[in-house]
Amino acid sequence: MLYGTQQVNGFQLGLEYATKGTMTVAGRPIEVIIKDTGGKAETGAAMARELIEKDGVDLLQGAPSSSVTLAIMEVAKANKKILMVNPAASPAITGANFNEFTFRTSRTSVQDALTMGGALVEQYKGPFVQIAPDNAFGRGSAAGFYAVVKAKGGQFTANDTAEGVGSIFIPADATDFSSYINQVLAAKAKVLIVTWAGASFLPLFQQMTDAGVFDSMTVATGVGDNATFKAVYSGAIGVVGVNVYHYTLPKTAANDWLVAEHMKRFNSPPDLFTEGGFSAAQAIVAALEKTGGDATAEKMIPALEGLSFEGPKGTTTFRKEDHVALQPLYLVKIIKADDPEFKNIELIKEYSAAETTPPCAVPAELKRCAQ
Repeated sequence: MLYGTQQVNGFQLGLEYATKGTMTVAGRPIEVIIKDTGGKAETGAAMARELIEKDGVDLLQGAPSSSVTLAIMEVAKANKKILMVNPAASPAITGANFNEFTFRTSRTSVQDALTMGGALVEQYKGPFVQIAPDNAFGRGSAAGFYAVVKAKGGQFTANDTAEGVGSIFIPADATDFSSYINQVLAAKAKVLIVTWAGASFLPLFQQMTDAGVFDSMTVATGVGDNATFKAVYSGAIGVVGVNVYHYTLPKTAANDWLVAEHMKRFNSPPDLFTEGGFSAAQAIVAALEKTGGDATAEKMIPALEGLSFEGPKGTTTFRKEDHVALQPLYLVKIIKADDPEFKNIELIKEYSAAETTPPCAVPAELKRCAQ
């Protein structure tokens, strides 16, 4: 899976950068064991248990799928092991399903919404419609966009209720999107917000193009990875969207190093989620340096809560209350789809960590969120 490869490459490079090439912390060598969950929650949970019980790992890191991550979280909690999440984006990870052993360098889909939703309301007002996969990631993202758009005075046309969160939900494994696209067109919205991820992005966008969606309304979406950019976005020139990371955008020492080393080793620039893996490694090393190499949750939790470090995108901080990573995000416009160096986007605005800070959503009974 592309996202998994990006994640692994970024994590390995991040360990090298954070340890200055020694691959040791407090005199202890770092060993990385890689497992492929196949995008299945039950597989992810089984592998997490195997890593802890058979391989004796001290820390867990991953995973691309929010559903898989939610399953792994329970295993980490049961075994009192730190789980550093990336790139899963469901807000439930650090919200409704919060546990003290889980931290994330991935942004939440609420942070995406704060970046893109506000800008869309300012420019277009509405009405809006959105489509999203019917899973933890899609539901969380849809709820985030709904809340931001409504709070800023925007309106939705379809399923505009708290339960429906203004979305048309589609099975995540769908390949024929025609009936859902017809619902989008029937909504007669000015703006379509698309939340999607994975290989089916390509047929979704192709079927949207064939049905005339791009001619009928403004389409806004997350701007994804370089590897599939030409195939996915060729019909989406001019689309505005939120971007988690693009190698051309940050101007930091960490990003300069990441880009140079990634080019040297893989003959390509780092991709969408490479930065998140890199940041996950930086955070783990920084915390281990504070604990003197003690990886127990008892020591790591206070070391990580409130921790700030200089990642490829700049300063990233773990909020103590919910372990969300406060970080910059980007609003971009797609200007081409076939640049050989993947310079296909134009920056509209960089949103600071303060501008994309989501509300704390930890269950009230845990008494972690400020009143």
